Amino acid sequence: MSSQRVQIRELAGWGFDDYEYRPNSYDLCKKSEARRVMVQRPPFQLTSAFLEAETAALRDPLAIQALRPDLHAEMSGLNWSIGIVDLRFLLAFQRRLAFDERFLQIPAPATDNWDALTALSFGPRKPVICDFIHDRTTVVLRSSNPNMHFRVSTDTSSPVTIHAGSSFFEVAQYRGRWFLRDGYHRAYTLLRAGIFQLPAIIVQAMTLEELGASQPWFFPEEVLFSSSPPLVTDFLDDRLVLEYDRPPLIKTLRVTVEETLTPAKSSGENS
Repeated sequence: MSSQRVQIRELAGWGFDDYEYRPNSYDLCKKSEARRVMVQRPPFQLTSAFLEAETAALRDPLAIQALRPDLHAEMSGLNWSIGIVDLRFLLAFQRRLAFDERFLQIPAPATDNWDALTALSFGPRKPVICDFIHDRTTVVLRSSNPNMHFRVSTDTSSPVTIHAGSSFFEVAQYRGRWFLRDGYHRAYTLLRAGIFQLPAIIVQAMTLEELGASQPWFFPEEVLFSSSPPLVTDFLDDRLVLEYDRPPLIKTLRVTVEETLTPAKSSGENS
């Protein structure tokens, strides 16, 4: 395990965040070059990523995917639809892509193989694979999947559930701009293969939180709505990317069980 490394491709033209695994000895000239390339390109033009004709042509198979209960559960509370998008017009709020040699990269289907492309965008629910440790008061889950997380459920028999991350390819429109919401590695693989059109969940986001870009390790809103925001295609431009290795990471979720008893209040008492 100690000899394994994870390759990072980080967009370098928009400044760096505080990331402890970025080497202190990275090439400063590369950062300057990335900044130069970014500021010299033409100002960003609003372009819709939605492909109306292609969506209409695939209406029936997309409608079948729209009936999936797991999709409705994943998109609960959001205004969403399904359609075909052009990956070249999507903005990126994610700074880094991590390529772990322990996991095989998904091969790209053929450009016109819509069955395979749809299967890539609407995968089966991801299984939770983790080490499980517990005693009377503590539950610990450890996994190499960085997307594993707890989710609150309305089911009183299981109020907290464990999820391994979305299996859907998601984009979002927010303040007139189109963003890749989930599926960065799939988009990178397809773009490298020259495939630009893909079925996707399309979220009409009303807030930065609905967009999914509210975490501090993502690009801030002022960068995303600048005159030269980062694009998903920028991950393929070596002039804009800083490459380095970091060790594999383990995601740990920990729950502490605490029981208390307190006197019940009578119906006449104020809450």
